[in-house]
Amino acid sequence: MSSTTSVLIVGAGPVGSVLALTLLKNGIAVRIIDKTGPQVGQKGLGIQPRSLEMHHFLGTLPDILSIARVMPKCTIYKNPGGTEPLKTFQLDPLEEPTPELPYANALMLGQHRQQSIIHRHLQQYGCKIEFHTELLSFEQLDGYVSATIASRDANGKDIVETVKVPYLVGTDGAHSVVRKSLGLTFLGDTRNDVNMVIGDIKVKSGVTRKCWHCWGDASIRFLTLLPTEVDDDIFTFIVSGKDLDHAKIASGKDELVKAISLISDRNDIEFGDLIWISQYRPNIRMVDKFGEGRVFVAGDAAHVHSPMGGQGTNSGVQDSFNLGWKLALVLKGLAPPSLLDSYTEERLPVIATMLQKTTLLLNRGVANPTGDGSNWERGREIKQLGVNYRGSSILVDETTTLDNDAIRTDSYSLAGDGVIHAGDRAPEAPGLEGSEGVTSLFDIFGPNHHTVLIFGPPEFDGGEIAALIGVYPKDIFKTVLILDAGSPDPMPHTSGVDLVLRDRDGHAHRVYPALPRSGILIIVRPDGVIGAIVTGVEGLRRYLKGVFLVQ
Repeated sequence: MSSTTSVLIVGAGPVGSVLALTLLKNGIAVRIIDKTGPQVGQKGLGIQPRSLEMHHFLGTLPDILSIARVMPKCTIYKNPGGTEPLKTFQLDPLEEPTPELPYANALMLGQHRQQSIIHRHLQQYGCKIEFHTELLSFEQLDGYVSATIASRDANGKDIVETVKVPYLVGTDGAHSVVRKSLGLTFLGDTRNDVNMVIGDIKVKSGVTRKCWHCWGDASIRFLTLLPTEVDDDIFTFIVSGKDLDHAKIASGKDELVKAISLISDRNDIEFGDLIWISQYRPNIRMVDKFGEGRVFVAGDAAHVHSPMGGQGTNSGVQDSFNLGWKLALVLKGLAPPSLLDSYTEERLPVIATMLQKTTLLLNRGVANPTGDGSNWERGREIKQLGVNYRGSSILVDETTTLDNDAIRTDSYSLAGDGVIHAGDRAPEAPGLEGSEGVTSLFDIFGPNHHTVLIFGPPEFDGGEIAALIGVYPKDIFKTVLILDAGSPDPMPHTSGVDLVLRDRDGHAHRVYPALPRSGILIIVRPDGVIGAIVTGVEGLRRYLKGVFLVQ
């Protein structure tokens, strides 16, 4: 067994990199390899609000916010002529941030820039990405995985080595070696009715960087030019059309520019270098389970779909965030290996729903075009704020008024009764005042610990809770007593909890179900999901029993 690696991650895109960072923040040693070099081009470029919250917890958000920006408005032009706007609209409805939702809108940031940010954070932990290193094969043996990998040294000499690790995770894309070797099904369809040429190209003049430019409609011929998030001259393009020779267009810059001029009816757009280009047909497929034994898959290795809706990379990094904390607890000997079964249990319904939604968006745009872009507009659920694991076997909810069928109805929407449940996203609550100043829940949550929120009276005694979780390492839990805004000042000394905070602005009591009884507990998991809503210590004990090894 390797003495320095607990998890071998195959694939260094955003999905694999988020998993690596999550594990490293939990003190788990990883090795991350990638068959190719650093990614080139925008590709998946939307970061949804749910993923922005994940980046907050991981500490990568400031770097992302420093360069990402809100998606520009779409302008669809009339033809012939291609210069007069037919309609201008926001693809995703913009919202004002609120205390419980500080990141209300999706941001635009190319996948290559996303992963480079995460890679810099990995380097802070001494983790170096091993590019041009390929997984050849693996074998699951008693208690470990034996993997054969190949790379080249500085002199170009091939190096083949066998490593033994407790776990292996494939984040190696749609053609995943890990998925194929595991024998997981990858059922679905290839959309032969949709053919696109995609890529990035420099635009010297002719169009502004202030909007997303669109011509035509998807049922006949369609073209988009979208500026990148930074102030360069690179635009991402999509070219499609039933009567176009897509292979010819994808052969190089000259044929691409001819197609752009044909669809836009514009000859005044001056192009520079072609960065990358590829022919593309949407595949809509997913696995039947996210792993087998000690090997798992995440991201495109587990599910592929239409790019409509900007859900792909976001869903993949959420796969990793769900898996990461569970792997960490198992590797630390704090949770049974059976906890890893909940990875498939929780993510499979979410991904199935996501494929349905992105396919619906694709069908609306292709089969029922209006020419004015209205069928490309998307709803609020695409922001993934309602994505949930309600009904999961490792959750405990003693306050729900919904039966199991109602709880499981939609993995992408908030519950119909208007309140949060176990399995839902844990909302933010700023303005929490304590002895060390003012903080917020998002600054307390983290990928390496559970947070126990206690809504109780000022005289609350946390001794029972402290005794129950005190058998585990101290850094695995944070306990926070949240008092209402009218609590005495100074606040009383309270034993058995890590933080005593007054809900100065009332946000926590408004968005969390503070019931009219003492000792309501809300346990927030390391992935920012509510693991339990219980009315006392016995409920906490039930949750611990379902996740942790009994100490």
